[in-house]
Amino acid sequence: MRLLKRWVLVTLLIVCCSPSTWAQTADDMVYVFREDQPNAAKFMPAPPDSVGWRFIDDMVQWEWGKTQRFTPRGEQADRESLPLVGVMNSVMAQALGLDTISSEATPALSRLLGKAYNTGSQSVSMPKDSFERTRPFKMLNEKPWTKYDAAFLGSNYSYPSEHTAFGWATALVFAEMWPALQDTILRRGFQFGENRVIAGVHWQSDVIAGYLCAAASIARAHCNPELSKDILAARAEYARLKGLPEGFDPAADADVPHGEQILNDPVDTASYRYISDLAQYWNTKPMRDTPRGRQAAEEAEYSVAMMQQVFGQAMGITLSDEGTPAITALLSAVLEKSSETADRLKPIRFRKRPFVQLGEPSFVPGDEEKERGKSSFPSGHTNLGWTEALMLVEVAPECQDEILRRGYEYGYNRLIVGYHWFTDIEATRLLSSALVARLHADPSFCQLIADARAEYLKVTTGISSPAVSPVHEASSPRIYRIDGIPANNATQGIVIQNHKKMVIR
Repeated sequence: MRLLKRWVLVTLLIVCCSPSTWAQTADDMVYVFREDQPNAAKFMPAPPDSVGWRFIDDMVQWEWGKTQRFTPRGEQADRESLPLVGVMNSVMAQALGLDTISSEATPALSRLLGKAYNTGSQSVSMPKDSFERTRPFKMLNEKPWTKYDAAFLGSNYSYPSEHTAFGWATALVFAEMWPALQDTILRRGFQFGENRVIAGVHWQSDVIAGYLCAAASIARAHCNPELSKDILAARAEYARLKGLPEGFDPAADADVPHGEQILNDPVDTASYRYISDLAQYWNTKPMRDTPRGRQAAEEAEYSVAMMQQVFGQAMGITLSDEGTPAITALLSAVLEKSSETADRLKPIRFRKRPFVQLGEPSFVPGDEEKERGKSSFPSGHTNLGWTEALMLVEVAPECQDEILRRGYEYGYNRLIVGYHWFTDIEATRLLSSALVARLHADPSFCQLIADARAEYLKVTTGISSPAVSPVHEASSPRIYRIDGIPANNATQGIVIQNHKKMVIR
């Protein structure tokens, strides 16, 4: 009887939560439609193959994950392996100090969480289909360690990690909703993704890719005014639950994110991951004598002028102080906050730079003297480039994949020139997305973004202000023709609305 009950439970869960069911998420329960999502296959590299030097880190972390299984952290990974909104409700309720998050007890928080979860979940669909990566337990002829994963995964691909994406997307949105608890919220979101390595169902590189997909997706979600409305409603509801006065501002005393509370400590020379850092350093050195290497050296400058050059190319326009003052003002403000975030963490988590640790010259010798005593963790350049990219997705969503690709490259440059370790660069991009969440809680930053968006439209189209949001209103569900083509202006015929066939007469 016990086996029968378990079989029935697993069968119901598979039916309710299989990838085919996830694909039918209603349009009014996401902030970004599937076809509007940034495509990570265009802005991130393909996953490591099993014979390349990038695979070393995946295998090192696979072995690390096994050491965590019979510990409290392993128990957490097991509990949180079930891909249901209810699991994320529990994770975020804990971070917020609530007994529960549910549609009955906390409708505004529940709505925000569900839509952020679904948006993050959908962010990985295109790269998963593009790369079709095999999961680690299959490649290594083992079994998933957690009790739910064997039932759910099926033929679902490994790269990027969907759990990581919906966990980090939810954490980013809730950090923006209540900045006073941003570090606690984001730490739980970070661990939620890392748990997938412990479970043995994702490689480390899958998890990192999941964080980046989530950050890009939520950046695009900010184009949808429904996100801001839902955040404000959830904020007001949470304040009432905590007995705080109406109009309480949770961002008033919230500093920039504290990376030492969100991220793991940097890799040291005693860690097995140091082997993978060394491998990635030595195998990137040959790139220096190539056009890509020369680009990395040329883009070593840390300035607004360099951001104008890098992202002007990505946006297809010329950025300058005179020609695009609003976009330049946004770039300048982001540079200031990005520097503050990275600089406060460097002395707290100091790590020698690669060229210093290895006693070698860097590929940008002119910077060596001033940079020699500064920490490799986190990467200031990476923080600047990825933060700017996430902000500019909201300014020019039409160019989102190219903007994100250039932001990713700008950080990777630092590995090529020998100024940062690969694990430092990976971690820093998470810090960037945390900073973007914090900045969106500041009305003055939101105004800078709005002004930059209006300026971009004027430069590219001649329109003085946007007539509609660059993302369709999620509260107005899309209508599709039978062949799958969007047809919101249909006046008659058979169409599909909210996944149901209907007739417009």
